[in-house]
Amino acid sequence: MIKLIATDMDGTWLNSKKEYDLDKFKQIMDLAREKGVKFVIASGNQYENLVTRFPKEYLSQLYFVAENGAYVLKGREILNIVDLNSDELATIHEIKEKYGQDHPTVLAGVNSAYTLQSYGEEFYNYLHLFYQELKAVDDYESVKDRIFKFTVATGEGESSAFAQQLKQEFPSLDMVAGSDSAVDISKLGMNKAVGLKLLGKRYGIPADEMVAFGDGGNDVAMLQYVGQSYATATALPEAKRSANGIIGSSDESAVQDKVLDLLKKL
Repeated sequence: MIKLIATDMDGTWLNSKKEYDLDKFKQIMDLAREKGVKFVIASGNQYENLVTRFPKEYLSQLYFVAENGAYVLKGREILNIVDLNSDELATIHEIKEKYGQDHPTVLAGVNSAYTLQSYGEEFYNYLHLFYQELKAVDDYESVKDRIFKFTVATGEGESSAFAQQLKQEFPSLDMVAGSDSAVDISKLGMNKAVGLKLLGKRYGIPADEMVAFGDGGNDVAMLQYVGQSYATATALPEAKRSANGIIGSSDESAVQDKVLDLLKKL
């Protein structure tokens, strides 16, 4: 029996235009309510950005595992926050000092995401695709916020290898390919599966009654944790290896179609 369905956003739920089939979403939410299935948005993205993607009337029915598991909510109700401590932030400062000149970076916190003014307007505008709340600052040391995650941009197709390189250099933090051009850095052991475990414990749902969809390195733990898991056709190799099955691409609404199929069979 399926009691919880979780999906990543970029490259999974959202198509290449950052859109999705709204009619199919509404069908999914109606069926999920009818069948008693919890629908979870599990993303490395900022919560405030994720909220803008969905009609307000469904917000109370949605669960969010944001910032790669560090920020978990039911609608607007905060269920869990896991931020970085001072030692971990010091290590992130080391990474920024070593790689920040060649690789633009983003600091993600509870109140906002932050990037450096020195990276320029084009990078700032690009980040608004992923961060609803975003501030350009002179330096990260001046930021006063609870920080979840640090993201380092890479060239296209370079993120997986760069994540492995960073992991060898800085083993006290977790590094995953959030996309094919970005490495997400967070607390050791923090991932989307942590958020799903918390929801499972809270609502009495074991892992084998969960289904997950993903496409990136930051989906691997979640795909391995649940009972059924699917990677999209355009997923990174590590996501495909971790999934039970491969479906079509996000441009084909493959996730929405598979979710509807699973719900209709319950």
